[in-house]
Amino acid sequence: MQRPITRIIKKEIPVGKRILVTSDIHGHLSFFENALKKADFCENDILVIVGDIVEKGPNSLGALRRVMNLCERGNVIALIGNVDAYRMELIDTLTEADAEEYFEYLLRLRKWYGSSFYDELANECGFEISSPADILNSKETVIAHFEKEFSFLASLPTVVETQNFIFVHGGLYDKEPSANACRSVYELTKYDSFLTRTELVFDKYVVVGHWPVCLYNDRIQQLNPVFDKEKHIIALDGGCGTKNEAQINLLVIPDINSTVEEISHVSCDEIPKVIALEAQSASEDPLHISWLSQKIELLERGEEFSYIRHEQSGRCLFVPNAYLRNETSCNDYTDYELFVEAGDEMAMVFECSRGIIAKRNGVIGWYRGKFRYKKETTT
Repeated sequence: MQRPITRIIKKEIPVGKRILVTSDIHGHLSFFENALKKADFCENDILVIVGDIVEKGPNSLGALRRVMNLCERGNVIALIGNVDAYRMELIDTLTEADAEEYFEYLLRLRKWYGSSFYDELANECGFEISSPADILNSKETVIAHFEKEFSFLASLPTVVETQNFIFVHGGLYDKEPSANACRSVYELTKYDSFLTRTELVFDKYVVVGHWPVCLYNDRIQQLNPVFDKEKHIIALDGGCGTKNEAQINLLVIPDINSTVEEISHVSCDEIPKVIALEAQSASEDPLHISWLSQKIELLERGEEFSYIRHEQSGRCLFVPNAYLRNETSCNDYTDYELFVEAGDEMAMVFECSRGIIAKRNGVIGWYRGKFRYKKETTT
């Protein structure tokens, strides 16, 4: 099987074309399609997909084939992501010695996401993976059957440089894109916390995915793109496949010469929508417990809520039991109370006796007022 290698390319984007940019589809084909529809994507636009097309979602194969189809049109640029590259490596290098470990991994993916990329591949080839032996027995057939898909992934560039924007899944270690040619695919696609870790100030805006943007804030839990106007970095990953509140983000750049102030975005999720019937003020001094700060001490367990001490901040607060992993760790949670006006639409993430946890304009928080469910419209 052909493997991805570091490819850094330059692309001239014509003036007058709108540029749409997304990342981290992770098998969420419906999110992706709805985002394109919401942005009125058309043949005159340029679409850039900044890696991680597969895994962690319900339809990885469908998402991959959709991206392949779009790339044939000539106005779509896709890049490789760390998960895309790693899945190919796992399949290609699989041996009897690590088949059992890989099977356990597939079981975890099924539990979390309902399926896995390899399950989808094997199923299309007529295999049902119910043991490590099934993986080994299906491997060669899968590699042969999906030669076109694997070749497509292997051919994707790692970095794309345009006149005013640079696209890469994880991040850059050197200011000039070409200077990163000595870096491996994984170094450039799996650059955790790039926006905060890098000390570089780039001449062009670097647009990245990979690291869920909610991890950049320990006060407010939000999933919209993050703009660092000092370092010239835009982080896109809305958490598809990693966060319950996930959304896919799509940057809308009006023109290759647009300023950062002219850039907007649309986002899509599949969370039930409600309409607020009462206004609510935002709370002060909120706390966001994230994957990076999940350690807690359980002080008192209640029937619906438990009282905890958050290790990193030292703060004590009540948390719904549904958000506790165990007695020492917590899922992503916030005590922030949203600013809401009557008539606002929100995505309802969680409901309990004390209100709902909702997402309003990409920001997560509590809403304590009355609401009604939004009626779904059909077309």
